[in-house]
Amino acid sequence: MPRTERHSLGRLVWQDAAIILIAFLGLGATYSVLVPLFESPDEVWHYEYVRYLTEGNGLPVSDMVAEMPWHQEGSQPPLYYLLGASLTFWVDTGDAEDVIRYNPHAAVGLADAPDNKNKMAHTHREAFPYRRTVLAVHLVRLLSVLMGAGTVACAYRIAMAVFPERRGLAAMAAAITAFNPQFIFISASANNDNLVTLLSSVALLLLVRFWQHHTADRARGARSAAYLGRVPIYLGLVAGLTAISKLNGLVLLPFIAVVLMAGAWRRRSLRLMVIWGLQVTVPVLAVAGWWYWRNWSLYGDPFGLAAMYAVLPARTEGPRLSELLARAPGVWRSAWAVFGWFNVTAEPWLYAVYSGLSVIGLAGLGCLIVRRLRQRRGTDLWVPAWLALWSLTTLAAVVGWSQKRYPQGRLLFPALAAFSVLLATGLTRMTAGLPVFWRRVWAVMLSVGLAVLAAWAPFRYIAPAYAPPQPVVDLPPAFIVSESSFGGVAQLLGYQIQDAAARPGERLDVTLYWRAVAPMKSDYSVFLHLVDSHGLIAAQRDSYPGGGSLVTSEWPVGPMIADRHTVQIPVTAVAPSHTTLCVGLYDYGSGTRVPTGDGQDGAMLGAVSILPAEGASALPNPVYFDFESKVALVGFDLDRRVLRPGDTLRLTLHWQAISTMAEDYTVFTHLLLPPGEVWAQKDAQPQQGQAPTSTWQPGQTFEDHYGLTLPSGAPPGVYEIEVGVYLQASGDRLRVGLSDEGIVLGAVRVEG
Repeated sequence: MPRTERHSLGRLVWQDAAIILIAFLGLGATYSVLVPLFESPDEVWHYEYVRYLTEGNGLPVSDMVAEMPWHQEGSQPPLYYLLGASLTFWVDTGDAEDVIRYNPHAAVGLADAPDNKNKMAHTHREAFPYRRTVLAVHLVRLLSVLMGAGTVACAYRIAMAVFPERRGLAAMAAAITAFNPQFIFISASANNDNLVTLLSSVALLLLVRFWQHHTADRARGARSAAYLGRVPIYLGLVAGLTAISKLNGLVLLPFIAVVLMAGAWRRRSLRLMVIWGLQVTVPVLAVAGWWYWRNWSLYGDPFGLAAMYAVLPARTEGPRLSELLARAPGVWRSAWAVFGWFNVTAEPWLYAVYSGLSVIGLAGLGCLIVRRLRQRRGTDLWVPAWLALWSLTTLAAVVGWSQKRYPQGRLLFPALAAFSVLLATGLTRMTAGLPVFWRRVWAVMLSVGLAVLAAWAPFRYIAPAYAPPQPVVDLPPAFIVSESSFGGVAQLLGYQIQDAAARPGERLDVTLYWRAVAPMKSDYSVFLHLVDSHGLIAAQRDSYPGGGSLVTSEWPVGPMIADRHTVQIPVTAVAPSHTTLCVGLYDYGSGTRVPTGDGQDGAMLGAVSILPAEGASALPNPVYFDFESKVALVGFDLDRRVLRPGDTLRLTLHWQAISTMAEDYTVFTHLLLPPGEVWAQKDAQPQQGQAPTSTWQPGQTFEDHYGLTLPSGAPPGVYEIEVGVYLQASGDRLRVGLSDEGIVLGAVRVEG
């Protein structure tokens, strides 16, 4: 290619790259502003590690992990945190305790929760202009955004290295990386995943160039040969930095080894294999070896996993294949657009868009592979094969991590650049039959479309999830006057109940109208209880006001606030029953309730009837709990709701066979005092062994009776009824969903 043409192409390349990078930086800044502090997974603990270092402390040790605010992140390699500390050491963070406040009612991991998406309690201190701790967090977020931009640049350069004449393909690969909403979301947070993702992408770029040059014609200039001779050293340095950024960075080392060994094998040179191995190993040990030696010296474990598992306990057994398959869609979605603490999700159509593009792109990639093989141009596929292998290696590492903890889509991001290049290759291949103009139109439209979705997502999903309620002026027509006073600081002016009746499994919407009459220093929780005639709580909802987004210490004195709550009626609620809505305020830390004006600990409001489930069968209290598609609990009944020590609770269970069973399973029934003390228990095969499960036929139903007798010394309190199914020979329990814990069938009161 003539020199002038190369320069012209270079200018076009950097124009594309600059546009995409500027757009990514703008989106990263937008997400950083819109996402409240620490509403990204583990961000609060990542920042607490940074703050710990800025205060002049040394590296943490395992004995501190369980008691320090950085939780399990204190066991992580320190490079990201050292970089964050070097950027923010000068910022006064003395107000950290006022800024870093947890929401005890947070619905972490519950995407279907109607509110309390916020892990943290947010206050006016987070508003712009940023100061002190808030400023420090945003500076660390800015550092992460820059790391994300580096990953986008690497995706572009990898694509250009593989397809130097395909500028549109490179732009598309960069756009797929840059305009992934989840990638922007993580890049706009304090999180060491950003550094690992960047360094993995840099290493991948070096490996691509290394493979191309060392497997091509040896007739190169001395300067080029000298540069290429140094590439393994650069790889070693980058791999060392990755290994000291996060434990999953170690996955890069075997991948580098495989690529280098393949290159040496192609040249039939054991000498090169040894040289390259040393050139990589020595820098890795020099950069990261001290950290793993430190862990070995302190804990006898180079990875420091014992310190992590002390806070974040490892699973006692790996997941079954069925569980992996059940979790796979969630991991896939969380690689594209699951925000907050895994509880702010998008509409299904958005995931369908990303999944559809992925399927089309991978299909196009498959067509390209078949075409190259038919043309006997298999050597052209070496670099795409390495990109695919790195993607699969990262996926295998995530599956491996799932053996101990639960997987997340962001753990796939070290391979994001590789996946984006492969996806862009396939998507452009699908338009190979179109004229050049229309291929360019397709690339531009796709890139712009992805950018629009990424820009729209935070306003559609993130900002509304954390928006506090605004003061109201006009009362609705169905407003019911209450005028209850709480502790001389708040008044409950009235309330609305969506419906005076609800059924098991339904949600009941309740709106409370509050007014602060004096400033509140404490952040009180609101409780809503549906109390039945036995004094038992049939349903309850505890929350900070405003769905968790408006703490009472932030209430303005005077204006009225509409505080909306959703009370979930348990599927096991005894029906029919008549309940009364009880509302109050309490301090979550101590459990102390704020007294009402008449000295009560809550205000008794309207009546709510719990009706039998709609379309219910003749069975009492119909439910449906599926035990691994073998048997289902379809109903239950209790002979009483109030007991005394020495009494026997008669429990009737109604079972339905789902499939033929070869084993005879045992049912366990517990009467336990939370959190888990069992005071009465009865284990037996159905109908006292007269109806073993191996004789059941699909569709058959069985009535099963159990007597739970309390000992004379049983303490008073509210006891839970727990039921489960297990195989007596092994003790293995049948699961309901993904849990082998027993199911809870309501509660009874034990009086002294």
